[in-house]
Amino acid sequence: MRRLRALFLRLGGFVQKQDWERDMAAELETNLQLHIADKVRAGMSPGDARRAAVLEFGSIASAKENYRDRKSLPLLETLAQDLRYAARTLRKNPGFTMVAILTLGLGIGANTAMFSVAQAVLWRPLPYAHPDRLVEISETNPLKRWTHTVVAPANFADWQKMNTVFIGIGAYDPTEVFLTGEGEPQRLKGIALTANLFEVLGVAPLLGRTFRNEETFEGKSRVAILSYNLWQTGFAGDPHIVGRSVSLTGKTYDVVGVMPSAFFFPGHDKQIYIPFGFKPSIFVEHRRPHYLNVIARLRDGVSLAQASRQMTGVASRLEQMYPDTNTKMGVRLDGFHDTLTQEKRPALAMLLSAVCVLFLIVCSNVANLQLGCAAARVREFSIRQALGAGRARLVRQLLTESLALSLAGGALGLALAVFARAALLRWIPAAIPRYAELRIDTWVVFFGAAITVLAPLLFGIVPALASSRADSLRDRGDTGSRRGRSLRNVLVGCEVALSVVLVVGAGLLIRSLIGLENVDPGFNPDHAVSFSLALPEIRYAKSERTVRTIEEIESRIRTEAGVQVVGTGMVLPLHGTAWTDDASVEGHAPGDYERELRHNVVTPDFFRATGTRLIRGRSLNGFDTEKSPPVTLVNESLAKNYFRGADPIGKRIKFGLMQDKDPWVTVVGMVADMKQDGMAARVEPEVYVPLTQADAEGGLGVSVVVRGSCNPDALIAAARREIHAIDKDLALTDVTTLRDLVHNSVGDQRFRTTLLAGFAGCALFLAALGVYGVLAYSVAQRTREIGVRMALGASAAQLFRMVLRDGMRPVFAGSIVGMAGAYAVTGLIQSLLFGVAPVDPPTYLLTFAILAAVALAACVVPAAKAIRVDPLVSLREQ
Repeated sequence: MRRLRALFLRLGGFVQKQDWERDMAAELETNLQLHIADKVRAGMSPGDARRAAVLEFGSIASAKENYRDRKSLPLLETLAQDLRYAARTLRKNPGFTMVAILTLGLGIGANTAMFSVAQAVLWRPLPYAHPDRLVEISETNPLKRWTHTVVAPANFADWQKMNTVFIGIGAYDPTEVFLTGEGEPQRLKGIALTANLFEVLGVAPLLGRTFRNEETFEGKSRVAILSYNLWQTGFAGDPHIVGRSVSLTGKTYDVVGVMPSAFFFPGHDKQIYIPFGFKPSIFVEHRRPHYLNVIARLRDGVSLAQASRQMTGVASRLEQMYPDTNTKMGVRLDGFHDTLTQEKRPALAMLLSAVCVLFLIVCSNVANLQLGCAAARVREFSIRQALGAGRARLVRQLLTESLALSLAGGALGLALAVFARAALLRWIPAAIPRYAELRIDTWVVFFGAAITVLAPLLFGIVPALASSRADSLRDRGDTGSRRGRSLRNVLVGCEVALSVVLVVGAGLLIRSLIGLENVDPGFNPDHAVSFSLALPEIRYAKSERTVRTIEEIESRIRTEAGVQVVGTGMVLPLHGTAWTDDASVEGHAPGDYERELRHNVVTPDFFRATGTRLIRGRSLNGFDTEKSPPVTLVNESLAKNYFRGADPIGKRIKFGLMQDKDPWVTVVGMVADMKQDGMAARVEPEVYVPLTQADAEGGLGVSVVVRGSCNPDALIAAARREIHAIDKDLALTDVTTLRDLVHNSVGDQRFRTTLLAGFAGCALFLAALGVYGVLAYSVAQRTREIGVRMALGASAAQLFRMVLRDGMRPVFAGSIVGMAGAYAVTGLIQSLLFGVAPVDPPTYLLTFAILAAVALAACVVPAAKAIRVDPLVSLREQ
């Protein structure tokens, strides 16, 4: 019945429309006959009277068109008709249609894909209650060159007591535990935290409860909360998981809750949450070590600036109360979301700008294609105008054709965005921050639809207005309109200018990446692998057993075939530092002490395993034990900064202030600087303390480096076999080669450079396509002129140069504008460059050379076609 009713309604609408058309035609004919009758009565013959009436009354077809436009809802009634006509027109020119759709799909897809990344990283709200009220609190200290750093526990405890601007302040620190007792140990990334952190975030668990305040401290801290993903994958979504006991790194924990599926903190990679388990005294005594990340929630009505002012006052009071540890110690407050996005924001802003520029190039290119097609449709437009279509009607039809192209390109672009998301997650997942979830959501689809609708206005309005001009319609396309050629040249110049900006930016990033990859990391990354080990505190509580186990691991791996040397350190190169502390140099004034001395704990063969050069003195050896005088190795940066050019060998350092009771440590060797915080960061002063003379507490995490002659997989297999022979519950994690360690350290730079280079390559191709299209059209329209020139004696070389000159003129003009634009905007990416200035002459010259070569290649085919024109044939055809 519904189908029959719908059919009757359609038939009724069709009959009503036919009746309205007949009535309109009858009314127009009646009015025309009245005009004719008036002329006849005035003495004119019937034939003359009809001609005069038609001239005075106007075209019947034009009048019908005007009446249709005045009828109710004309746009809705004619849009379907225009789209059908547009589809037929585009099907008649499949080459143009496919090129335009592919070009638009590229531009719309690139913009939609980059918007999805920006939406995930920058704009999607965090899954907490009123996330805009969350702030991160860090400490600053100009004496230590801290712009923001982690917080001392005692300072954190005082902030909780002395502030009135926060509802709550919580602390956390990333940690790792191993789910044991059920086969191979399973590594879990987690967060150790204060019990009130979930209350600060404003998130309730899906199952069970959050932590109680007393569970922050040792004695009652053996409780855990699972992420939703771990609950599903590790425990099969057990509905009775709350109250179940699990073994984490050899200790028994009771599961008290499961978080909701949408929850993460601070990233999606975190699987489990456990309390710190601190002694209460830590929040009183630990004012010198800094290791807590702090997050707070603002009270209603309190702004970030107000909170910052109060916390600055609190820091000043703590400086007066504890001058030994808090001198110049300040406080910094940032929006929590801002801190997560801070590192990614400049690169994303650059890439978003790049795809916007690419989109403009795409629109210019399609507009050029449409101008070329419109020149071939002059006869069609003239006939339609003669039949009564006004300029507005022609513009609307052309814009409808542009919309049809854009809709097809938008559909292709959305498919490309979906493919780009899948490719990114599969091949370059590290490019997406751990807190961001890349997905094609409603906002992404809305954005893609918005630019799909916007695109016809950008690339369709100029061709539509130019093609519907009266002088354009009078031109039959024999020689081409000078205005049309000028407009196409302007569009090509715009494409070239925008392409130059992208190519210069890509060139600067490529030079930066090459510079980074050629930086000496300070060690030999070839033929060496590394992995991490965590020694559980429950079995390795004593320092002696920890040291003995590490020595046994090295000794057993060293016996394997193909292994040359094995060394262990707390921290690998390019992975920061173990900890920092003050240092005093013997012979300096008591107030002349060094701040932020970096520490690493290593075994004697660590430097041989990493391939680090010993520059002076000796390395560590088996005689450096807990019973021998304390010794250390230093890096080059320490020797230059602390000893001011003097030979450091034999000098003594105290790891603390001059008046402290810490022992003096003798420098026995100096090694080359190894990169610590990245290939672009400067190397800071660092000391290397023997493991046997360090306080190797339980729960120590170390990184083992194995250098050998066999392939990396064989080295790792041998290491795993020997380690499991010692302790089957020890798991090897973060397995990598040192070469991959260096390679991955510039992964972000490589990702953004590859993307921008890809955009620049697309821009160059589109610019070349535009140059080719303009020249090919120009040659086709100027066939008669070329024939006349050849008939009058012009040589093939002269004609070839003429065509090249016409093609390269907008290229050179666009290049000059583009160079000026690049000079103006590349300063904005200065923070992303390494060893290259934003105004880099070689990059600009190379960009110009590449662009000129591409443009010349695009000009060759039309120029070659021009010199093959037969003057007799061209003149006879004209």
